[in-house]
Amino acid sequence: MIKLLIADDEALVCIGLQSMLKWEQYNIEIVGIAHNGAQEEEMIDQLRPDIVISDIKMPIKNGLEVAGSVRKKYGNLPVFIILTSYEEFEYARRAIHVQAIDYLVKLELTPDILEASIRKAIELLETYQSMDNYPSLVHRSNLQAQRDKFFIRLFNNLFENKQQYLLQKEDLELDLEEQAYLVCICRINGPDSVPSRGDKLVALCSSTVQMAKDTLSLASPCYVTSLDLRNFAVTLPVAAAHSREWQLDVEKQLAEMASVLHNYFNVTIIGAAGFAVEDPYLLRESYLAARQLLPLAVQEQSFVFYTEGAPVRQEHALFDFSESRSEIRRAFEELDTRALYEIISKMIGSFAGHPELLVPATDAACNMLYMATSLVADGENVVEQIFEAEPEGYRGIYQMHTIDGIVEWLVQFRDGFSEILSTRRQSYKEQIVASVQEYIKRNLGTKLSLNQVSDVFNFSPNYLSHLFSKVAKVNYVEYITETKITAAKEMMARGEGRIYEISQKLGYESAFYFSKVFKKVTGLSPREYMQGIETGAQGERLEG
Repeated sequence: MIKLLIADDEALVCIGLQSMLKWEQYNIEIVGIAHNGAQEEEMIDQLRPDIVISDIKMPIKNGLEVAGSVRKKYGNLPVFIILTSYEEFEYARRAIHVQAIDYLVKLELTPDILEASIRKAIELLETYQSMDNYPSLVHRSNLQAQRDKFFIRLFNNLFENKQQYLLQKEDLELDLEEQAYLVCICRINGPDSVPSRGDKLVALCSSTVQMAKDTLSLASPCYVTSLDLRNFAVTLPVAAAHSREWQLDVEKQLAEMASVLHNYFNVTIIGAAGFAVEDPYLLRESYLAARQLLPLAVQEQSFVFYTEGAPVRQEHALFDFSESRSEIRRAFEELDTRALYEIISKMIGSFAGHPELLVPATDAACNMLYMATSLVADGENVVEQIFEAEPEGYRGIYQMHTIDGIVEWLVQFRDGFSEILSTRRQSYKEQIVASVQEYIKRNLGTKLSLNQVSDVFNFSPNYLSHLFSKVAKVNYVEYITETKITAAKEMMARGEGRIYEISQKLGYESAFYFSKVFKKVTGLSPREYMQGIETGAQGERLEG
């Protein structure tokens, strides 16, 4: 998503800006809150935001000084929107000097005024994006959303194997190298003044989760994953899995976070922490332990911790999701609505009338939800459409406390999915291939093996290969080869380096192999092709 940093020494202003707009609708993530100029500049250096909303008068260093310093270091980015308590010509003049795109007076600030300023910033970013020297926002725009899906997939044991997990972890630039990690599931309670549904609740909960992330990150690097409007999971590093010395530190971090959130938003945060695991691939076990402890946290209205030696229940049901995963995956990939209907119906029949299977039923429903949103193009919008009449949309699954509620959710999911997707099969496949082609063009400097790219898009290699050939009318390997050679020709025409340099930029292991492929495709060696370009250029100069 587009990264936004807010800098103001007044806490109420920061809170107001966080809740004034639905930032996700603008594809914007608030990555940090700074309360003085020095902190603002440090966070810009570390987080590299795309947009900064900055007050002028702050301790240590004012916002205009920060903007001027950042301009000298980084050029056009980030885009600055300057705030002030009152309009003054000298401030306005200096704001123009540091290339701020807007100068807003706090007392006059409304959602409409802020929205207009943000849209102006986004338009400017899109202009920069079209320039050769500006990094593409396409990959970054989905980074936080993809990281959330990564952790949801990890918590629900949905990776095909550890290799797939490692590839996606690397692709999403996730640092999980600490000694051990645990998962804590947190719940947002209150305040009574906020309606149980609607824009105010969404704004409150999204701002709360963002501030939880900001507060916890000050103590240690962690990952916060939104589960629904009122529940989020925190993946925290700890010193060692087999020692409880870390518990006091974690309790302190969680208590401080809860205190900050209560002071800012008048909410109460409770939660349940699972046990620590040394291998992050096993975070599913910590998450499951936290899930089973959550009712105790609700009962005690506090944070509770897994006790060493306590059993983690493994309830069994007639429906085994792990055994059906490959068939479910195939049905989603191919939009086989009949197979999906039958699978979900079997799931419903397995769980209905068995209250003791609440946890595995919830897990199975969440797994179906995850696979729908990650394997189907525009899948999240599809499930949002299915549950648009529900108070918390499709995320209401996390609030279900009875087996009847889970079964009703599954019925609604099954019927809605089958109805909507039955008309979308062909356009969906074309959209998948277009997305793969865009990914290939954006990553020409890597090997782009079929296995690696299929993992990125959550498809099996065989299915992606077959689909690509059918829709693109060329097989996967041939498309990559043709695209790389076309890029090589363009580099040669622009004089972007020698042959070995171009081969390296395009991910070839050696200049010799690159030359061999180039000649096979074009009929000329790279040297012969470059000599032809030079000869043509000389001829044009002579004619001129």
